[in-house]
Amino acid sequence: MHGTPFSRITILFVICTVLLCQSLFGQKKAGAEIDVAKCWSYPLGDLAGDQIAADDSRVFLGLNGARIEALSRDGKKIWSSEFGGEISSNIIATDGSLFFATSEVAGETSKSSGSKLRWVSKDTGITNWTMTLPDTDRHYLGLFNGAVIVVSKNGALDAIDVRSGKVEWTRQIAEGFVGEPSFTASSVMLATTGKQILDVSLKNGEINSVRKFPFAVTALSAAENYVLILGDERGNVSASNGGDKPIWTFKTGGEISKVSAFDGHVLVASHDNFVYFLSSRNGGRIWKKRLSGRIGQISRVTERFALISSFEEREAVLTDIANGRVAGRIVFGENESLVARPIAANGLIFVLTNTAAYSYSLNGCPQNK
Repeated sequence: MHGTPFSRITILFVICTVLLCQSLFGQKKAGAEIDVAKCWSYPLGDLAGDQIAADDSRVFLGLNGARIEALSRDGKKIWSSEFGGEISSNIIATDGSLFFATSEVAGETSKSSGSKLRWVSKDTGITNWTMTLPDTDRHYLGLFNGAVIVVSKNGALDAIDVRSGKVEWTRQIAEGFVGEPSFTASSVMLATTGKQILDVSLKNGEINSVRKFPFAVTALSAAENYVLILGDERGNVSASNGGDKPIWTFKTGGEISKVSAFDGHVLVASHDNFVYFLSSRNGGRIWKKRLSGRIGQISRVTERFALISSFEEREAVLTDIANGRVAGRIVFGENESLVARPIAANGLIFVLTNTAAYSYSLNGCPQNK
């Protein structure tokens, strides 16, 4: 039995109304930016710092005077401890432990005196053990098979057992390192002051390979299939698989300050004030984005978005990785700027500036219990 003309008209009217409502209310306006919600702020007062780390439940700030402050995920202080000197490494949070290095600043005539690796309780801030490190003002930490791997700026590497604090192996393999190392599952890639790239085993500290380059390497990142992405002082970005010639080379207009390889792509910051997004397969440019000044921080904070900031702008721009378009903004106060790479954990974005720590969300802030 067929419906009456009136019933068919009614059904068509309902369908059209639903479609119209979806068109009006179910889609974002073209070009509309995402509302980046600020969940909390934590003022630093007279303190400042340049290190931030997070796990599933806490945020850790590395501040001046080798002070570590532990915050809950809703921005409340849990504990605060001072360790003497200044924090000279990244902070690693794992299980119930924090690992970081400190260096005693001796004065204008000496860069540092008395560098130490510290294992601190994540719950209380109490030190479990310390281990003397090579004397330098900068260290980089990674983890491998129950050991903390310490890369020291003066060319030394150490592997230290996380439980006992005993040295498993130590190597002096270069006169010095430049830039941040890139840790892989079994090795660490290092740029030396002698314009070499070293591939060093994390198991025993032995050098797997040495690659010589005509220009000083200023940034590097391990990509897929054992390919290494390199940025140099002349503005070149290249991909190397250990051969005599690079797989590809891309030219920018200034020294490369940061490269980050992920998911078949490379995010590049150059001193020409551009951020570039390249294919790691062939070096093809997918997009480029100009900022008003020198790039300060680039950080992928979700699968889709990266945060980008310059030293001149008082904001961090949420950028759609697919096309380089502005998707949202985090605006800071007067004379406030990012001092550390933003990090993401459990759906939240944590940011450290010269005046405060912040938590942001792209999907609404969690409700405090």
